[in-house]
Amino acid sequence: MQEHLKTNILNFKWPNSAPTIFLSLEDIEGSHPIHKSKFSKQIVEAFPETDLSNTDEIYTAFTDKIPNAPSIKLNLVDGRELRIYKQYLKHQLRSYFKSKEYIVVKNFVGDVQVWMPSKKGNTTDYYLYYKFSFKIQFAKLTDLPELIVSYDGTSKVLTTSVKDIEDTELIRRCVYGQKTFNYQMNFDTEDKEEFYNAIEFDKAFPIFSLPLARALNIPIEEPVRPANKYQKYVALINNFATNYLFTDEFKIIFPFKNDAFIDVPRNRINHINPQLGLLEFGKDQYGNKKTHLVPKLAMNNLNPYKRPNNQNIKFFFVYHTSHKEAIKTFYNNLKFGVNSQKKYFKGIEAYVNIKAATSKEHFIEFTNQNDPIPEITEQLENLSFDHDNVRYAAFYLSPFDKYTPNPEDREIYIQIKELFLNEGIVTQVVDYEKMVVNIENQYNFQFSLQNMALAIHAKLGGAPWKLAVTDKKELVIGVGAFTNQGENIRYVASAFSFKNNGRFNEFHYFSKSDVKQLGGALSDAIYQYVPTNQIPEKIVIHFYKDMKDEEIQPVLEMMDKLKLPCPLFVLNINKTKSQDIIAFDQNWNGELIPMSGTFINIGRKDEHKYLLFNNLRYKTTVQYPSHSSYSFPIKLKISSPTPEALNDSKMIRKLIEQVYQFSRLYWKSLRQQNVPITIKYPEMVAEIAPRFESKEIPPFGQETLWFL
Repeated sequence: MQEHLKTNILNFKWPNSAPTIFLSLEDIEGSHPIHKSKFSKQIVEAFPETDLSNTDEIYTAFTDKIPNAPSIKLNLVDGRELRIYKQYLKHQLRSYFKSKEYIVVKNFVGDVQVWMPSKKGNTTDYYLYYKFSFKIQFAKLTDLPELIVSYDGTSKVLTTSVKDIEDTELIRRCVYGQKTFNYQMNFDTEDKEEFYNAIEFDKAFPIFSLPLARALNIPIEEPVRPANKYQKYVALINNFATNYLFTDEFKIIFPFKNDAFIDVPRNRINHINPQLGLLEFGKDQYGNKKTHLVPKLAMNNLNPYKRPNNQNIKFFFVYHTSHKEAIKTFYNNLKFGVNSQKKYFKGIEAYVNIKAATSKEHFIEFTNQNDPIPEITEQLENLSFDHDNVRYAAFYLSPFDKYTPNPEDREIYIQIKELFLNEGIVTQVVDYEKMVVNIENQYNFQFSLQNMALAIHAKLGGAPWKLAVTDKKELVIGVGAFTNQGENIRYVASAFSFKNNGRFNEFHYFSKSDVKQLGGALSDAIYQYVPTNQIPEKIVIHFYKDMKDEEIQPVLEMMDKLKLPCPLFVLNINKTKSQDIIAFDQNWNGELIPMSGTFINIGRKDEHKYLLFNNLRYKTTVQYPSHSSYSFPIKLKISSPTPEALNDSKMIRKLIEQVYQFSRLYWKSLRQQNVPITIKYPEMVAEIAPRFESKEIPPFGQETLWFL
């Protein structure tokens, strides 16, 4: 059956007559700023006696008349005035939903977001809201204006007001009337200070957060994630559009061409050959190369591509005194498989094709579960390890999970990871309650052990699989980031790959603000590569955001220094967020997920913007595999310091195919990822490393996948 791709875009018509807006040099009540980047010829001519060259912004009341003020009829062919028209439409959107008494805010990219109260899911502790965002764009996929409607998830607004909360340092965002605000805002402007002084605390209600919920004894439920995210997402935006957008009143603002989300134009749709995602595993007993598309299926029958470079592997345990008897039970399950379920996991040795034994002389037992580090450190200092001949892995039986109320308890594993990393030892956390005590579903438990065995194999230096591609002389540099919400600091990590098959060399991390260090790390990757390899055919940087000129410049300088004639490509790779377009297939069993390798051109000809779908649906797939992720697409933007390099359509396709391939090299679990490891792995490093006491990754940690 041929695919039928639709997207979350509504076409609306160009106005019969462009609006006339009124302008002012003064910020009058109810006016809106127009930034100088939007000053068109018409605007400049509207103020003949004023030099606007030194003016940062003027103001408009849009179509509301301002006495004795100049006006212009917007020219929608002029790019600057088209941006003002977009600003006008966003104003109308906000005003419309505010008039209906809904909460209306800006999302994280400045688009209009509306909070719709839920009829279900409310409790005595909070009210539940569904969030929808709008993004306006002009003639990107079609010849008409386009309204993107996105579902942004839910928020819970507490029924307890700020007035009745004692621990105010736990309060973050609050709902106040029809807006939200950050309770911990900085008073860096008079407007903020004035707003704060006017807040009536009994009418301000915090948005649910885990620390605040724990302090108020609000029950915390583990989130229930839908098996198929597409079905929930599409059902919600369809219902929202039918009930709130396809109305006569709303269509006065947005006269839709049709009351339906549009089809993706056929000339925008492309497909990657699934065989490009083929993975190579270990050879069979006759030396034959073995390949497969799906690791989850392959690992049941095939050996990993490469064992760790040490024949002697030993495991030992770090545990609380009360967990001593549980070690044997867990280790037997890991070593030999779950007693009643050995279909898919017959033990770690069989699963990842290694030999491993316990090193009982290195077992570490502690008594203080809330502060075990001093005891562990003392015992560790008295132990000796044969690093020349043995690779070690420490299993930490943690009494705490990620939902543990005390943040200090949740950080213990990070401290243990750093402690052993400094000793040249990788670690694996074992959730005591989940992996030892409450093994209610032994059938599913074997899959958890599969993932653990996979991660341990990779941490020890093995390679479970690699891309089944012909090696080329390419340098791919991945840069990912993670924002620490508590510190409100974004940390950046870089991962360097020196082969197109995805094999990695080392990792670094640094603060987002350290542009010099980032540029130096990127340049060093090139410098380290060239002396030991032939001149690369191309250099590719996978970046978590748009790359700034000052970040690219050190790379260009190093390429010039080394006299490299190859092109440089930068791929901005984002997980799709509320502002992004998605697509769904109406013609596949109601599952909606598009075929893996589908990529859609979502920009104008000169923009090189794409949606890329990475999942487990192939041409031969009859039903989507159970317990598999229904991943949303990722968004790609391709650029180059040498624009003519972007004229090569075959090269552009190869760059997209490479992102698709690199998404298949994730070794933390068997679950298919939608993001390539060039972005995912650095993000994982950037999440953990800044929480180390030393804030540094030791040399051993820069060369191993300890973070899996």
